[in-house]
Amino acid sequence: MCHKRVRKFSLICSLFVLLFHSAAGHADDVSAFNAAIEKVNQPYKSALFYLRTGNAGVAGLELTTATTAWNAVVERYAKTPPAPLTEDAAWPDTVQDITVAFETGQTLAEKGDAKPARKALLPIRGLLHRMRKRNGLRVLADCVFDLNGHMDVLYHWRHNRADFSDPDVRAKATKASNAYIDQLKLCRSEAPDAIKQNADFQSVMDGAAKSAGTLLRPIERQEPDAFINVLRELKSFDVIIFVRWG
Repeated sequence: MCHKRVRKFSLICSLFVLLFHSAAGHADDVSAFNAAIEKVNQPYKSALFYLRTGNAGVAGLELTTATTAWNAVVERYAKTPPAPLTEDAAWPDTVQDITVAFETGQTLAEKGDAKPARKALLPIRGLLHRMRKRNGLRVLADCVFDLNGHMDVLYHWRHNRADFSDPDVRAKATKASNAYIDQLKLCRSEAPDAIKQNADFQSVMDGAAKSAGTLLRPIERQEPDAFINVLRELKSFDVIIFVRWG
């Protein structure tokens, strides 16, 4: 009887160890995959930044680095992605779409066509964001993606002077402002500890929070020009957050 209990206990322990190692292995695979994507992401963002300023030459150099990193992802993960991407029927299409976008962007950048190159490359960020979202994965870049999306909504009033005498406009601007403020807090809370403790991160996020905190006052006071001034300042922080941590 004792021997049966020992064997049963040993079996349970073995099963626990097997499950533990399986879970640990899965986490390691996902971490390695995310790290490989980040090697693509950094030069990709730099290329977008340089293309935005019209510097196609430097952008081309960054794109070469990004494309090389992406080719390494394709070689390693296109046919054998880590779980849960193994069940993602859209993964092959995502790989193909990103590959084509890089090839198109690189060709246009080499021709000096900065704006068309940037337009061709922009969808890559969304493709990666949607890939992670549908597979239950999340990194800081995903939070920043949503943050930048909220800025796009707000920035409508940068070039379209808001009529804050209209209650509907005030309500929309207030909702958009609060959405940005809340998302900024979320991104700060979701940052990995190493980034949270980074002095540059703290400084930028403090500055962005201070700027965002002044969004509501000009809406309440019906001062559209003051609102535009806040948007200009906040947009600068939003771009920095994208380039550094998006």
